[in-house]
Amino acid sequence: MTHFYTNANMKFITSLICLFVFSVATVEAQQLRDSQDRNQVTQRLLDDNGSEEPAPILPPKPVLQAVAGDGMVTLYWDDSAESHYDPFFEDLVVFQEQVAPGQFQQTFANPNNFQGYKVYKATDPNFLDALRITDNQGNLVRLAHEVMFDLQNDISGYHPASVDGQRIWLGSNTGIRRFWQDTGLVNGRTYYYAVVSFTFGDGLPEFVLPVLDEDGNIIENPIPSFIYKHPPLESPLDIEILDDGTVITGVNVVRVTPKSGAAGFIPPSDPEVSRVSGSGRGDITVEIVDPFELKAGNNYEIVFQDTLVDGTIPGTTDLVTKNFSLLNRTTGEVVFDRIEDFTTLELPVVEGFQLRIQSDAARVAPDLENSSWETGQTSNIHNIVFGLSTNNPVPYDYRIEVFDEPVRTSLPFTITGSGGSQLDLPEELVNVRVFNETTGEEIDFAYFTNPTLPRNIRAASFINDNTVVIAGDAGLIQKSTDGGETWSVVESGVTDRFNRLYFLDAQTGFVTGINGVILRTTDGGETWSAPLNTPTDRTLNGIYFPTNQIGYVAGNGGTILKTTDGGDNWVNVDNPAGTFGLNDVMFTDENSGWVSGVNRLLKTEDGGDTWEQIGPAQGISPGNYLSLHIFDENTGIFVGTNGTIQKTEDGGQTFINLNNPAFRTLNSIRFIDENTGWAVGASGSVIKSTDGGDTWVQQSSGTNVDLFDVFASNENIAVLVGENSTRIRTSDGGNTWIQTENFRRFRAAFRESGTPASDVIYFLENSPFDSTDDLVDTWRVAMQPRTATSEFGLTVDPIGGDVLNLL
Repeated sequence: MTHFYTNANMKFITSLICLFVFSVATVEAQQLRDSQDRNQVTQRLLDDNGSEEPAPILPPKPVLQAVAGDGMVTLYWDDSAESHYDPFFEDLVVFQEQVAPGQFQQTFANPNNFQGYKVYKATDPNFLDALRITDNQGNLVRLAHEVMFDLQNDISGYHPASVDGQRIWLGSNTGIRRFWQDTGLVNGRTYYYAVVSFTFGDGLPEFVLPVLDEDGNIIENPIPSFIYKHPPLESPLDIEILDDGTVITGVNVVRVTPKSGAAGFIPPSDPEVSRVSGSGRGDITVEIVDPFELKAGNNYEIVFQDTLVDGTIPGTTDLVTKNFSLLNRTTGEVVFDRIEDFTTLELPVVEGFQLRIQSDAARVAPDLENSSWETGQTSNIHNIVFGLSTNNPVPYDYRIEVFDEPVRTSLPFTITGSGGSQLDLPEELVNVRVFNETTGEEIDFAYFTNPTLPRNIRAASFINDNTVVIAGDAGLIQKSTDGGETWSVVESGVTDRFNRLYFLDAQTGFVTGINGVILRTTDGGETWSAPLNTPTDRTLNGIYFPTNQIGYVAGNGGTILKTTDGGDNWVNVDNPAGTFGLNDVMFTDENSGWVSGVNRLLKTEDGGDTWEQIGPAQGISPGNYLSLHIFDENTGIFVGTNGTIQKTEDGGQTFINLNNPAFRTLNSIRFIDENTGWAVGASGSVIKSTDGGDTWVQQSSGTNVDLFDVFASNENIAVLVGENSTRIRTSDGGNTWIQTENFRRFRAAFRESGTPASDVIYFLENSPFDSTDDLVDTWRVAMQPRTATSEFGLTVDPIGGDVLNLL
């Protein structure tokens, strides 16, 4: 970290040199009306009785100006929209959480609702060639921006609420700019540009969804639009097309035609800035943006005001810049008056030039360019997101060490965000340690377990008594060589959710997932292939190989795939189930097999060429059959929703109903021999049979989360996997179950919607700027996952031995 101080008065002179005289006409007509087209947003809402009720208001339109150049256009605009305050959000409660009977902790929206700017571009005044975004019916309804600048306020990604099936992008914390150049244009061609300001509605930093409703009831999977109801608004395009075709542009729309410069025109050079008094460090530059707005020969002065603050060493003080002013000494006008925030926000263009002051005088900033991971992994670790937590920066360097086992317990802590929102973080057992490299001490931290980060483990498979592989959300694959006591991370190379695992032998195995994904391993799960050649992008579930070459997969939309070359290629198999979802598949030999699905069981005796559909007419109970186990050509058991267990002993002619109202939905059934097997399901349900499935006994898993799969290597050793990284093992046949990994790994991943999510580490320290001995949150660290098509390639989670250096 670096303190950077400035204490100086600067002056510079602008000059404009022309060998030819130009006459510049200005547009006087300002009586413009806001366009009433697709960009006009209704500012009132109707309640259930049809009367108007208050609603969020549109942000102001920036005042836009343009400069035509040779094959380019320069746009710049003012900052009037950035003070947008929307009273609608003053007392709006986004959500509240019950902390005690009758007592609620409320999180409010932020009425300072400005979020950023979007630039639209078109070659026609209706902006039709920018109208490229469709609603959920395929109708073109919104303009696509050329560039977007948003505040660095931790509000980013898509707003959770949807509009016509769309979720509005809020940016990626790029920082605000009020200046943009468009190059590669055709001289003589007319272009239209619009700059709009936009809000963040009721969005909150990181969009943390609650898990309790206003009555204190648990919301298992809260729908974003149930919590967030006010998506972003943007200022309309100020343009009008009269009946005779005349185009009138307003404050935030310009019409401009690039052209080559006139013969003999010498463009002005950027002025030099010189110090006239005081001392200081920092860079001050002046860039000419609009030569025709310059006030030739005018003299300007920059004045800095300093103040003393407590030094980084107790008992000392530091001199830092409090604000600066810009004065036009020729006209006597104060251009900027005591601006305090001049390092985080770009200054607007004034009188034809832009002033840039690069100084860290008022803040401590991380050195992201030199902060990096130390790792032995072949893939890049997720990008670092490192920044201030609240208002307690400290100028230190840090090191985060990552382990494959729990090493620290985070402190419970309340993080206070923008608008007074609070995030209560419980203590968590985690796999990281944080060190302050400047002081040489290990420090405390709080830990945010992101509830939207996909963590479910959905499949397990034993290779032998000691070796087991598991797979789940966001491309997660892990392997254990001690029966499930400890786990190591395996790179899968994809971010898709995995649903099922199947191993032919100790070396060759397969995993299925969403988007038609099938991967293969030939070294016992240490490495995995690129996605195999499949003819579908449907979600794929159950997988089974009756021989080394012949295999089958069941999936959503009635999908059945078959391979005859060991998985290199897969083809669709016709079946009478239509588009009903199919969940599991098992064969007794290369010809005879079963598939289970929604209200359907399918049976084949000819290798999948034809299928017999067995439905309620054969006496089976209606329901979603999620898993099956086939013992032989006559005997099979099928389990599913609401504790359904159906058994046939005559090849599907009749079924024995073993349903038990005490059982929950059963997601998976596995037998290790003709007698012993388990089934697992919702709310931690585990049942065991020792008589071939005729009777079942409930066991206690020790958890109430949903369990998705069970796999046993013998009658004593078995592993259960489920929601929220749950891994549970037994070594005594299920009499006792032990959760094998009950700590939090520092992770980031893509949700199935394609948006990123990350856990967050908040550093807790005694700040030298704080007179109390209380711990304050100084910095926070998260991660940004990247896809395989990014410039970084597919990025992965850190594993044991990885070290993050933060400077």
